Amino acid sequence: MENKVDAGKKVDAGKTVETPENNATVHPVAFLLPVYKTPLLTSNLLHTAHSCGCYADCLFVLLLDSRDPSLLVYKEIIDIVREKGLSAGYFIFDGTPYCGKINRVVPIINAQSFCVLDSTHLPVTKNENGVGGQIKDWLASSLEPMKIGVFNDEGFYPVVTRKMIERLGYMFHPLAMGRNEAENWLLALGENLGLIGRVKDVSVIEAESFDGVEIEGWSDSEDSKWVEQTLEQILPDEVERLQEFLLK
Repeated sequence: MENKVDAGKKVDAGKTVETPENNATVHPVAFLLPVYKTPLLTSNLLHTAHSCGCYADCLFVLLLDSRDPSLLVYKEIIDIVREKGLSAGYFIFDGTPYCGKINRVVPIINAQSFCVLDSTHLPVTKNENGVGGQIKDWLASSLEPMKIGVFNDEGFYPVVTRKMIERLGYMFHPLAMGRNEAENWLLALGENLGLIGRVKDVSVIEAESFDGVEIEGWSDSEDSKWVEQTLEQILPDEVERLQEFLLK
């Protein structure tokens, strides 16, 4: 795994420039973006993020696949938006599945919370605090370190705190094959534990996609159904286990 996160140099697998040990900037949120063969959509999203001007203390991280023919293009995109002032970086994986990419990078990115996006959706705000400021307010809304934040009633693209991920042992459940069932599992846990809260004044906008472009993170409906039915069986036990860690 090659990574390039918030510094202008490449580092070896297993090392990073965004770890708590080296006192790097602690971002309130890191937006993780698994992409494959979508350089135009990805470029549009990152340049939109820069032009919005509301991500001053947020971090965007592309999760790339070594087989992607546009690998060099993504690297150029990152260099360009970094020069413009957007905090962004990338990791390159070789054969790691969708959820595995996410779960591998979370422990080595210095952020208080994490949100997995795709190339057509972006959380935005008109609040002068910016998206990072609104997420900071949500993080400070209670002393409970395990939290799941949502931008809308549907709960798509939830924000998950580091402590919640540490207690789970993952961000996206390893059984999940795509974003939908992974998010539904997090939301089911959050609802049963009373850990879901609204990130105020932030909404998710959707960019226009292109015919024939497959967005990373979608799984077969039958696979998704099987995963959700399987996880439903262990939900009570997992809720009971996590309840022991809640602040009373």
